[in-house]
Amino acid sequence: MKKRIEVLHKIIAQKQKGTKDKRMYSYLNTKKYGYEKINNYFCGENVLELGTDGSSTSSILVRWSKKLTIVDMHDKFTSQIQKDEKLKDVNFILSSWEEYKPDEKFSDIFLTDSLEHIQEPVKLLKLIKNWLSEDGRLHIIVPNALSIHRLVGVEMGFLSSPYELNDNDISSNHIKVYDHNILKQEIKDAGLNIVVCEGVQFKPNTDIQLADLDENFSRALNNLSYMFNEYCAEIYVCCKL
Repeated sequence: MKKRIEVLHKIIAQKQKGTKDKRMYSYLNTKKYGYEKINNYFCGENVLELGTDGSSTSSILVRWSKKLTIVDMHDKFTSQIQKDEKLKDVNFILSSWEEYKPDEKFSDIFLTDSLEHIQEPVKLLKLIKNWLSEDGRLHIIVPNALSIHRLVGVEMGFLSSPYELNDNDISSNHIKVYDHNILKQEIKDAGLNIVVCEGVQFKPNTDIQLADLDENFSRALNNLSYMFNEYCAEIYVCCKL
């Protein structure tokens, strides 16, 4: 577990060093904190990542896993191989998730920063459930509507409701914003069982504001997440059959 954390921190730090985008820099910290939580429940035998993005999660998972498969309907992956040759070990499948038909079961399935993009999330979760091994884990991370920074945004008049899509949601093609209760209900409706549901990073500031502060401040806020579980920036849920 300690070795996985070292890999996580090294890859995120490399990615942060290569970006001048303040929002992305802070987002990568939040990603790091989320994967620190995932590490506590990770099996790693045969891993499926649903979607790949620019936050280096694929580079992390290929080093965490004995076998990694990635399914994405857009080839955002080939360009990543040019930067990380280890990704040549990945089984990449160009397909929508709904049309994907695996011939094996997975010990871990990753649906991180993805479910908020889906029109019919319960239908997708029911499908994914069939891909889990008997003792497998489904790892879900979604943005939290009740994050304290969104609640502050409502008070300041930037949002009429914490569930309203903000500019970042719209540019990221989010369809909805979750809270703990909404996410738990969809997981229950899909017939999955929750192992743990935790907040990721207590964030009273915007990503751009946090990027201008000492990184130890961001870490300290994350360390307080357990006290503000319902109001953290993101929600992590580990599910099983």
